[in-house]
Amino acid sequence: MQLHDTADRFGIFSIIFHWLSALLVGTLFFMGKVMIELPRGIEKAELKELHQSLGMVFLLVVLVRLIWRIRQGFPQPVDPGASFLNIISRVWHWSLLLIIIAIPVSGFIASDTGFRDISFFGLITFPDLLGFDYTLHEQFEGIHEFLANLIIPLVGIHVLAALKHHFWDKDDTLNRMIGRK
Repeated sequence: MQLHDTADRFGIFSIIFHWLSALLVGTLFFMGKVMIELPRGIEKAELKELHQSLGMVFLLVVLVRLIWRIRQGFPQPVDPGASFLNIISRVWHWSLLLIIIAIPVSGFIASDTGFRDISFFGLITFPDLLGFDYTLHEQFEGIHEFLANLIIPLVGIHVLAALKHHFWDKDDTLNRMIGRK
């Protein structure tokens, strides 16, 4: 399998980063929901630190994906004749990329304006860039939660569209993202 994308296939780099992003979205969403339900204490603080650390890993993965996508472009649509649907698909993909960048960025701002320092897996502590600001913290916490709740139905639609391509249209769209010819 090739590293780079081609006109009709995703390369291994795009495939790995796509599925790594999907895994991190699901993991971070689940962790966030569990974290919200926990009472204040050491368990919640530890889960929050892990959530923040994985969120920073996710931001890095997504930024690398974005740079890669800008440099590579997208492979050509499986059905070039469906121009309107292809435009919608392209807008959808770019929107998902922007939202999955906005989620960790809003989470970082919410954390940075909060009371505690941001630690990366307990190895390093990030400098306090914005300082404590309760109002900004609350606003970005709300934005972060809204976007996190928004991404799940958007990913669900994305998955349904892939399954539609695979089972209804019987085209190669899903196979391209799992590396199957």
